[in-house]
Amino acid sequence: MKKAKPNYPIKVLDKSLSVLELLLRQDSDMNITEMSEKLGFYPSTTHRILDTLKYWGYVEQDSHTQKYQLGLKALELGMTKLHKMDLIREATPYLEELVNQYNETVHLGVLEKKEVMYLAKKESSQTIRMISYVGKRAPLHCTALGKVLLAYLPEEERRNILKEKQLPRLTESTITDKKELKKNLEQIKKQGFALDNEENEKDVCCMAVPIRNYQGTVVAALSISRPSFRMYKNKQKDLERALIGISEKISKRMGYNSKS
Repeated sequence: MKKAKPNYPIKVLDKSLSVLELLLRQDSDMNITEMSEKLGFYPSTTHRILDTLKYWGYVEQDSHTQKYQLGLKALELGMTKLHKMDLIREATPYLEELVNQYNETVHLGVLEKKEVMYLAKKESSQTIRMISYVGKRAPLHCTALGKVLLAYLPEEERRNILKEKQLPRLTESTITDKKELKKNLEQIKKQGFALDNEENEKDVCCMAVPIRNYQGTVVAALSISRPSFRMYKNKQKDLERALIGISEKISKRMGYNSKS
């Protein structure tokens, strides 16, 4: 299927993407002259584009041959998309399993631009449900999903996010003190799950657990949400075990080996 041309093309962006497309199709590295001839660009234009792409990590230059190839940043973009698609595909049957077992709304979330983004959702048949949708973003500090993702970040990355982000109060239960939040995150790492007790949305409670990839890195979080009046304390342990069990199954499907 032929791609439709953009209504408002940006020439410099169009040329920059043409350079990336050319490097993507090539089996070997290329120099500025070769690229300019193939694309019909002035060498000075090609050089400026490559210099910018090199700065952002999308291309790399061999110090000996001076030739260019795609950089790791380009690979990172493609792999991120691929991993997210894999994650949704592998997780979906288990999300359905949780909904069938508890008849409560289940979410899969990832860290996206210092917020939680709902990557997948399976709805319960209950009349009272959580208001959410795939693609919606939510704060990190007051959601069970967000707190799991924060808790398992590398220390420096977590510190930078907390330094930059404010902790707005969304309900009476929202944690707005950074020291208190840090203590909560440490507790989450120790116990292996996070709770949101009406911290993001009044009368809604959530429990979330981490999902790991083949490297053992936490790449997502899985949560189950229910109205507060349905979050029975005597059933919490059962829910905790079920949620952790499902997260381990998904992590295993993503290549994680807990024994390694």
